[in-house]
Amino acid sequence: MKVCLIAPIPPFRGGIAKYCYSLAQELEKRHELLLLSYRRQYPALLYGKKPQLDATSDRKTITEEFRRISYNIDSVSVASWLATARRIEAFSPDVVILPWWVTYWTPMYAWLMRRLRKRGISCILLCINVYEHEDSLFKKILARFVLRRAEKMIVHSTLEQAELQAINGTAAVRLHLLPIFSYDSSKPLHSGTTLHLLFFGFVRPYKGLDLLLRAVAMAADLDIKLTVVGEFWHGSEEYRLLIHELDISDRVEIVDRYVADEEMVGYFARTDLVVLPYRTTKTSGVIATSYGFGKPVLATDVGGFHEVVVDGCTGRLVQPNDPLAIAEGIRWFYNNRQIDFEKNINTVVAQKMSWGSLVNAIEEMANHLL
Repeated sequence: MKVCLIAPIPPFRGGIAKYCYSLAQELEKRHELLLLSYRRQYPALLYGKKPQLDATSDRKTITEEFRRISYNIDSVSVASWLATARRIEAFSPDVVILPWWVTYWTPMYAWLMRRLRKRGISCILLCINVYEHEDSLFKKILARFVLRRAEKMIVHSTLEQAELQAINGTAAVRLHLLPIFSYDSSKPLHSGTTLHLLFFGFVRPYKGLDLLLRAVAMAADLDIKLTVVGEFWHGSEEYRLLIHELDISDRVEIVDRYVADEEMVGYFARTDLVVLPYRTTKTSGVIATSYGFGKPVLATDVGGFHEVVVDGCTGRLVQPNDPLAIAEGIRWFYNNRQIDFEKNINTVVAQKMSWGSLVNAIEEMANHLL
């Protein structure tokens, strides 16, 4: 089958680029793939003026993995959209895959979907998020504008599946859980009784780091250490002040910067438990990354987390917006470290969270379009 994937991949930073790269690798194994990535993904102002590229990523090596790949799309250039459409039409794919996660893509996607439909080329919208994590009424209106024009969509949670069916009742919507990112898993690189906790990824208000810090203070009788790794979207000062007020400076380490994969491996290797104290969300690539290392997660019961965290088996779910509940969750892990979480995680992943099974779902949808 001839497949075109339009998506950011490394050297672009972040979980979305890793997601699209893993998907592209699986598609390349099984199909004739045209992979179209970006020369410029976002205007600098929209990305918080933070670097968009990972300086440690080897673009040349990545390019050599694929037979047909380019980094030519400029998201703000209509001329670039036209050139992209012409290249897709010349390739004549059976299906075009468009990852969807933020409303920024509304103009380009809406135009491109309309153009390709007129040429008889079908699209599958791969909804990593239906709505943005920090959305608004205006953003939802823009998202619906695109989603109502899609014929086939794949989502990663039943909650988002229901949302899409309410937005676009005529579209075919398929559920597939978020696949994991594969890494070499290892036992924690430390000894002793300390339980090492990790909060990983961009620090934004909806992710609830402040709740986790309060939980660490409430678990003062436990031998625990929390490492926070990731850029603070709005600065780290308020969190550092809270750490000082709670008198937990000796139990919390902050790494306030983007961490490339090579360094990330070290942080996960020394971790016993990954914590996601989110106030709201639908899905999270952090769980997929944690499972890739065989690490259990403590997460709040929000969005679709209950579909990927098997309570008491691959992790623990607790009530959201409640530092005491998070503290009790930490205590549960502290007292139940004899459970073989890695074995349990591998079993769950093999059943329903692989990139191969996601491509299977794409193939089934595409075949209905042919």
